Amino acid sequence: MMRLMREGERLLAISFHAHKELSAFHDPMQEGKLISRETEIRLDPLTGESSRILFDPGAPFMPSDYSEVGISTSGSKCPFCSENVWKATPAYPEQLVNDGKLTNGEAILFPNLFPYAKHNGVVRMTEQHYVPLEQFSEQVIYDSLRTAHTYLQKVIDADHQADHLSINWNYLPPSGGSILHPHLHVLASEKPTNYDQKAIMHSERYYNQFGTSFYADLLDTEKQLQQRWIGRKGSMNWLHAYAPKSHYDFIGLFEHMPAIAQLQEQDWRDLASSILSFFSLFKKIGVASFNMMIILPKKANAAYPAHIRIVPRLTLGALGTSDMNVFTFLHGEYLSLKTPERTAKEAAAFF
Repeated sequence: MMRLMREGERLLAISFHAHKELSAFHDPMQEGKLISRETEIRLDPLTGESSRILFDPGAPFMPSDYSEVGISTSGSKCPFCSENVWKATPAYPEQLVNDGKLTNGEAILFPNLFPYAKHNGVVRMTEQHYVPLEQFSEQVIYDSLRTAHTYLQKVIDADHQADHLSINWNYLPPSGGSILHPHLHVLASEKPTNYDQKAIMHSERYYNQFGTSFYADLLDTEKQLQQRWIGRKGSMNWLHAYAPKSHYDFIGLFEHMPAIAQLQEQDWRDLASSILSFFSLFKKIGVASFNMMIILPKKANAAYPAHIRIVPRLTLGALGTSDMNVFTFLHGEYLSLKTPERTAKEAAAFF
């Protein structure tokens, strides 16, 4: 369905398409009663990628406790703990980073020993080895993000071919994090990721067709619809994805739609504060782990501004089953047990 709405003199054109399928069977949990169960297939309004909203059995998510693992993997066994971080991690050449490492508060940035890109910094976020979500401070998150920002600015000043920039956070094992100690991955690459490439292509196509930014129009549309709109914190606007990439999928947009050089101290503080609000939500819904991606355009681009996606990660059932399966990895089809509109209302209470 195409929605056209007028805001002042601007015409917003955002499509929300969905297809519903019904599966009929005799349910043994209801004494063999014949029932129908719905699967809703939604298309991403930018890329057209599909996601499936599945029936939610209502079983609560149960976060794992990593307290004992935190004790057994800390100190001498962790390269990011304070007694090891200066000697066990690599250093940058002096021409890129003075003294080989960047520091800001407890945050320390150094090269990744096993890089994902031409430039891959790792930010050790805090001295504390295992940090439950409720123990993170806004200052620790802010210092870490600012350190990542400083590194990326140094990289793009030194390497004019490093065009694709991002800050990434895998928190705890369900997210793919291989070290318990909180850390960020900061990337600058000559080539885009699949996400970046597809989003850039479709964003530019939208801009050429309508003369406006898809992201600005999406934000205005969701504010008007009030279906997936979550709220605003300072310069940060938050909504839930219409076609989510997992059970939850939160999208953050800066009010001024910036490139990397236009981001200021307050923007990073507003983002850090927003992340803490999501941590409060995660605590309520039984989530301890997540993936976060911050896309940072190198140059001001009306079609493709900086934006954030946060996807909680979890394991399912007594077996600790991964929340991703053949549909996600081979079919490229995202699955969600949670309805975006309901999640957005739940998240709004924390903003």
